[in-house]
Amino acid sequence: MITRQVKIRPWVPSPDQQMLLRETEATMQWLWDLPDALRNQYAGQWVAAQDCRIVASAPTMAELCDRLANPADPTIIMERFEKGVAVR
Repeated sequence: MITRQVKIRPWVPSPDQQMLLRETEATMQWLWDLPDALRNQYAGQWVAAQDCRIVASAPTMAELCDRLANPADPTIIMERFEKGVAVR
C-alpha cells in the first residue's frame, strides 16, 4: 500500500483578491438567502448576480456568458440553480 502525505498550504489572498472577496461577499450571501420561490423560478438555469441582483440567466454557462456585457468581470458571481435543491 502506497501512502502519500499531501502538504496543504493555507491560502493567503493577495490584497487584490481580498478586495474582490469583500466586493462580492454581500452578493454571495444574497444568493444563499434567496427565497425558495425565486430560486425555483431559476431552477435548472445558470444565474449571474452582481450587486445583490440577478443580471442574467440561461440554460447553459455559454449562453449566460453570451448574455453578459463582460463575463470576465470578477464582481459577477455565476452559479447554477439545481432543480429540487433548497439551500439553507
